[in-house]
Amino acid sequence: MYALVHLLGTLLVNAIPLIGVIWFGWNVFEVLILYWFENVAIGLTHAVRLEICTRTNAVAGGRSTTMFFMLHYGIFTMVHGVFVIVFFGVIGGGLKELSGGFAGPVLAIMAWQVLFLVIDSLRTEGFKGRTPDDMMFEPYPRVFALHLTVLAGGWLIGEIGSPVWALVILVGVKTLFDAGVALIFSGRTGNVGNVLAALRTRRD
Repeated sequence: MYALVHLLGTLLVNAIPLIGVIWFGWNVFEVLILYWFENVAIGLTHAVRLEICTRTNAVAGGRSTTMFFMLHYGIFTMVHGVFVIVFFGVIGGGLKELSGGFAGPVLAIMAWQVLFLVIDSLRTEGFKGRTPDDMMFEPYPRVFALHLTVLAGGWLIGEIGSPVWALVILVGVKTLFDAGVALIFSGRTGNVGNVLAALRTRRD
């Protein structure tokens, strides 16, 4: 059940930029800036994961790990965002063609990451048996590999004039990548009561 929900949610969220490209004429900058907001959502929800893990397993110093992750990931995300805005928005002219209506897609992507956090917490019973140090770098391989590919693809698409078919391929590659991750990291759902009990536990 978890695997199906994760996969369906992943496909629905990845349909957002596809709809934007096909029906609303989004350019490469709009697609990439939406993916940047997804990076932000991943970082914020992962920080919550680390805090849940700290409480579940009563890890001393877990809050320090969470704070370090937020600083480290925040710097990476800021640099990524500046690069996208400057290279694709300013130099590539994407800011001039930026259309409205971005709040809905951004909120939808962030809402999915929150839902995924809830499901993931239930599946693992609050990340039982793990420490924040074990989990801290989990988002990085996916984020680095995927978004370097997306940025490289975005650059090539910009060089050929941002045709719709190329943007569709870019979105399709990311969707396949995310779907593969969803299928690989699936598992059985845990006990809801155990997760809630862990969250109610007073942290020393």
